[in-house]
Amino acid sequence: ETGLLAERRALSNRSGNWLLLFAILGIPFSLLVLGMVQRYLTLENAERRRSEALAQAAAVNFETLSARSESLSQYTGMLQTCTDTDELLSLSSRLLSQLVPGVSGTLYLTRASRDHAEIAAQWGQHLAPSADMPAPDDCWSMRRNRSFACDDVAHQICCKHVDRDAVAATAATVATACLPLSAHGDVLGWLYLSGAGHGPLAGIGQATQAAEQLSLALANMRLKDDLLRQSIRDPLTGLFNRRYLEESLGREIARCQRRKLPLAVLMLDLDHFKTFNDQYGHPGGDALLSAFGRLLQSSCRPEDIACRYGGEEFVIVLPEAGPDVGMDRARAILAATAQLVVAHQGQTLGRVTASIGIATMPDDGNNASTLLELADKALYAAKRAGRNQVQLAEPK
Repeated sequence: ETGLLAERRALSNRSGNWLLLFAILGIPFSLLVLGMVQRYLTLENAERRRSEALAQAAAVNFETLSARSESLSQYTGMLQTCTDTDELLSLSSRLLSQLVPGVSGTLYLTRASRDHAEIAAQWGQHLAPSADMPAPDDCWSMRRNRSFACDDVAHQICCKHVDRDAVAATAATVATACLPLSAHGDVLGWLYLSGAGHGPLAGIGQATQAAEQLSLALANMRLKDDLLRQSIRDPLTGLFNRRYLEESLGREIARCQRRKLPLAVLMLDLDHFKTFNDQYGHPGGDALLSAFGRLLQSSCRPEDIACRYGGEEFVIVLPEAGPDVGMDRARAILAATAQLVVAHQGQTLGRVTASIGIATMPDDGNNASTLLELADKALYAAKRAGRNQVQLAEPK
């Protein structure tokens, strides 16, 4: 029994020693495992936070892009409802300042002569100033009919209309971009943008889309103006046509009647125009009619209505003018007509005179047809009396 107890005691001691050894080795191993688990959890949390931050940033960017896309879509719809070019340009400058925040812009439109461009709209303060009336060839986007960007004005090629000396004086890094405004094969102008820092400019993609929509709207507006001008203007003289006279005379008569104001109608006819036309041919007669139309335009107030009634006959409506004012205006036109010099194909054409008949409201009548009829009768009375004179209408 003593031997068995000793053997069991020795076995217990060996087991205890192994347990102690395992305990001594297991504690550091457990700590190592716990440390690795803790590091893994820390890395996982950091990655999750980065993913959340990226997701939030993506959401913010998506919301920003969605807002800009919605603004661009709304802008496209509003462009179609603009009534004139000024409203269209004002709307475009406000939207572009929102689409490309922190970027200044200037909208240039080429003149009819296409030798220079003029500033149509502007917002912000350019760090790289641009010329007020640059030539179209000064802009690379106009030459190439595609967008042109300069990431650093001081060290890269930029358009001639950009003032590089002003940028060099400030020692600032400025990026620019020029976007052409072209539609239906016609280049209308360009959009100049500039901003601080190295390019490309932020929001340039949305600005390009807006410029494309603006180009189409400008082209449609010009086409609409041309069609309207052709529908109410005589192409030879530039005066209003008979259709516009019939629409506007009744309106002016009603307005003057409401305000109890007079109105005068002048009927004019060039004397011996058929003889003049036979002598110099139809081109010479057209040159005379065109020059006489310009003379009438220069003799009218902004509220007067000068029209080509037909052939060599013209009508001038003088709102808020009585017989005395109408007579003075007619005599001034006769004097100017007698001094009119018309040049055509390198030669000076013969001088002409005119006869004028005047009818006034309310003395002679209160409707358009009566006034035109009486003014026409007064005109023929002036011709029968020897031409180159003025006759007042006789009331019915």
